[in-house]
Amino acid sequence: MTTSVDVLRRMSRDEVHAAVASFSERYVTDWNAWLNVRATQKAALFGEILRRWQATRPRVMRRTKAERLHQPPFLDDLIEEADRRVRRLGDLAIGPGWSPTADQESALVGLWATFEDLAIPAPASSVGISKAVLLLTNGRIGPALDSNVQRSLGIPRPTTAREWITLLGAVASDVAAFEAKNGRLASCVPTRHGQLAVGRLYDMALGPR
Repeated sequence: MTTSVDVLRRMSRDEVHAAVASFSERYVTDWNAWLNVRATQKAALFGEILRRWQATRPRVMRRTKAERLHQPPFLDDLIEEADRRVRRLGDLAIGPGWSPTADQESALVGLWATFEDLAIPAPASSVGISKAVLLLTNGRIGPALDSNVQRSLGIPRPTTAREWITLLGAVASDVAAFEAKNGRLASCVPTRHGQLAVGRLYDMALGPR
């Protein structure tokens, strides 16, 4: 899949500031809770947030071991498996420095495979997978491919890990083009969001109002 994204680069600093400022506050609240979650509550909050974000609609989303509403794997299992792959990504993040190594690409492919199991029955779509990855990378790898973001991107949703990785590269190029003209994306958003990772900021610029 050949993909070119030119959404952010078409926006001015003021337009980006306004877009991020108007991002839905309930999603901001969810994100702040996630960034401050205790390890013992991680799986439960992960599930709560993704259900609010309708990550696997119309399919059922897996639950935690404590809830035991279905057969394994549970959310705890998916998170444990995904965390090992996230560690292999190191500091890889959307933006000008995007150049994943072979091992990092392998880790991204693995994350896609892990979160295909997010839905019952599997597989989950790129919507759920990208939302799960956005959370577990604390916003380094984004955006989440919800309907708002997808309309803005104007390209088909990825259906394979390789298509998703190609899309991530196109988003990274879009960020790089914007920053070459306007400076760091983080400097163009409201101060309270300035410390967020670029993948999350890109998501907020395009996501639900």
